[in-house]
Amino acid sequence: MQACNRNRRVLLVSNQVMHYRVAVYNYFYRRFKESGYDFQVIADRLQKQNQNALEFGFREIPFNFFRYTRAIGAAQPDAVILFLLLKNLIVWPLAHWLKIKRIPFAIWTKGGNWDRKGSRTRYHLFNYLHGLSDALILYSKDCAGLIKPQFRSKSFVANNTLNFNNFPAVEATNEEIKREFSIPFRKVVLFVGRMGVGKGRKRVDHLADIFSTIDRPDVGLVIVGAGLPEEVRSRLNPKNTLYLGEVHDSRDLGIAKLFKMADVCAIPGHVGLSLNQAFYWGLPVVTEEGDHPPEVAYLKPGRNGFMVPANDLNAFKEKILLLLDRDDLRTDFAKRAKETILTEASIENMFSGFKDCAEFLCRKKETFEISPDNLSKRDQAIRSAASFR
Repeated sequence: MQACNRNRRVLLVSNQVMHYRVAVYNYFYRRFKESGYDFQVIADRLQKQNQNALEFGFREIPFNFFRYTRAIGAAQPDAVILFLLLKNLIVWPLAHWLKIKRIPFAIWTKGGNWDRKGSRTRYHLFNYLHGLSDALILYSKDCAGLIKPQFRSKSFVANNTLNFNNFPAVEATNEEIKREFSIPFRKVVLFVGRMGVGKGRKRVDHLADIFSTIDRPDVGLVIVGAGLPEEVRSRLNPKNTLYLGEVHDSRDLGIAKLFKMADVCAIPGHVGLSLNQAFYWGLPVVTEEGDHPPEVAYLKPGRNGFMVPANDLNAFKEKILLLLDRDDLRTDFAKRAKETILTEASIENMFSGFKDCAEFLCRKKETFEISPDNLSKRDQAIRSAASFR
């Protein structure tokens, strides 16, 4: 597919840029540049824990409609990608403003709210935005099931992932890593995730309950991440559970060491990019059935991990111990986990989805006509109703 022209500009408008997205956007910047595009980002803030250098152009602007329209106008983008939530209220006037200004834009989306797929209100709100947009970038092909059929032809799949190229090499042995983090367990189950969001949707409390019933000196649980509720923390079994809190450093070496050292990754609820990270390091993942984000598609139960019935702690415990005790099974699952994530969730495949969408938007811009006679009835109505320019 040919790029539309040299020196095109793609502008991503985002809410908080998480630290793990910086390496992704750095990769996008380099690859877009090779294809004759300038990739820039505007966001309301950059996660304070980020220690990675930014290669892409970045402006941090607190959400304000007029400040954002001025910034977008100054950037003169050929294509805009909105990475905003429904609750980021700026998305509503901004999408209409882009439509009025005839700046082609895409929405980077899961297609809907994966935690509340049955909500008709959210379904209609999402699809209203999908209808306004010129294109959609989906987290996975499974997201297409949440959008209306008439919008699927303008959808581009960019399987959500991390930039594995940016992961550091870990030279330390497992025993050296355990000594560094004071981990006394011979076999380790690792949980990684933000526990203070989504009303406890990670269900780390299930792991606390499971490990309160495990009485084996060789098996332990290591919990990493922010937001462990105090009530759950008070229930942790000190004999076999260690809470490390957040682990951040400039090279992300600490978290890489922990993934390398562990034997199994357990995330009872809402697996996300932690699954990608676990699979990259060859860790089988055990989770429960429930409302998971699109990344759950990488989990192939019985091949690279297990998915047990929701709230079935006995089944969860059984699968954890099975993987810990069956070295041959764990090794086989580990190999398949890495193969799956490198095949289905490479950063290059993700970029390709963004690039295809950017080219589509650029071509769309070239075909835009200024005359209102060539606008759709919907666009004409939006223009006539707008009181801002």
